[in-house]
Amino acid sequence: MRSKNKKISLEAYRKDITRCVRCGACSTVCPSFLADRRESRSPRGRMALIEAVLDGKLRVSDVYKDRLATCTGCLACESACASGVPFSTIILAAKEQAVRETGPGIVASLVSAALKRPLLMRSLAWLAPVALHYSGKAVRGKEKPLRIADRGLRNRKRQDQKPKGRVAFYPGCAVSNFQQDIGDAVFTVLEALGYEVIVPDGLKCCGRPYLSLGDRAAAEDLARKNTDVLLSLDVDAIVTACASCGLTFKKEYPALLAPSGGKQARVLDIHEFLHGKLAGLDLQPVNARVTWHDPCHLGRGQGLAQTARDVLRSVPGIELVEMKEPGQCCGFGGVMRVSHPSLSGTIGEKKARDIAATQATLVVTGCPGCRMQIADALRHAGSEAEVVHTAQVIAKALSIADCGMRISDLESPEVGKIRK
Repeated sequence: MRSKNKKISLEAYRKDITRCVRCGACSTVCPSFLADRRESRSPRGRMALIEAVLDGKLRVSDVYKDRLATCTGCLACESACASGVPFSTIILAAKEQAVRETGPGIVASLVSAALKRPLLMRSLAWLAPVALHYSGKAVRGKEKPLRIADRGLRNRKRQDQKPKGRVAFYPGCAVSNFQQDIGDAVFTVLEALGYEVIVPDGLKCCGRPYLSLGDRAAAEDLARKNTDVLLSLDVDAIVTACASCGLTFKKEYPALLAPSGGKQARVLDIHEFLHGKLAGLDLQPVNARVTWHDPCHLGRGQGLAQTARDVLRSVPGIELVEMKEPGQCCGFGGVMRVSHPSLSGTIGEKKARDIAATQATLVVTGCPGCRMQIADALRHAGSEAEVVHTAQVIAKALSIADCGMRISDLESPEVGKIRK
């Protein structure tokens, strides 16, 4: 018998909140604070506001909710905090309480409605550039990508070859609806390694957007539904190519599933799964000057920054040039990109400048959201550097034309520069 969704009281985090000594170490790494230097948008500023609401000294106002909403969830503050304050967890709890007291708001309601109706979300995918304030190219990747949904359970390997194993791929909302070329590359790479690849029926959004919106009940419901589907599979591994989805399964699902006492499915990031497995593939050189962007939820969140680089370096011909602060948030921030596009764009501008300084022709990352954000930031900066997922680089090295990467111009040193 499953228990009902349990509301998490902000009071439960009072001791964690008071551990913040307002030293300011978090402010030196917080992307939203560094963008406009408003103290109320620093992690310590948010803790002060949350504590004031908790003590009844401040009401849940629009300004208060705005300060919570402008947290990108990058986890940089937690890495910098000597006191070990779980900022992200506290902010999610504060959002939940704010929604209970004042309602979700128009933006949150619209986003939630779209996410709860996958067919509607796919049919309205053409509106994504408007909602995210991006160019269509930045959202959709390459033109006319092969849809994951159209592939079903089809395996392109020859039938006379026995599969090495069976892998379930969890695409997530961004890959399913906007970045299908990443999913196609994942299929290509896993099948080249000898695996049968399936996308199970019945998978839902991982639930992270709902947590960001303060709707814990919806996130718990999705966690149970996804877990039921994934635990029913007879597979050797479950992988995802979205850093945020991966972190949600690993970090958020244990808490979301705790009330029901349910078993959890083990989900691996694609870099985690591929690590050490590419040596046997016939990879052709990808001669390009490359820089790597660490998705916040892959590097700080899952501790896979070095693993991802190891996988990328497995591709011959790659000249990996590290940018300044590769782990600095790009500014996507999920729902924050919809509600605060100007702030998101300002954060993205810095990332574009750091990328341009490397003169890289190719930017590689492990998150579809980061890919969209960086591609748009580079477009606004006048750079023609291409942004792709690691799986797409490997697919290109396999000489698969349909990998979502341009075949030409990657070796030109002019591509990565920002036009004056």
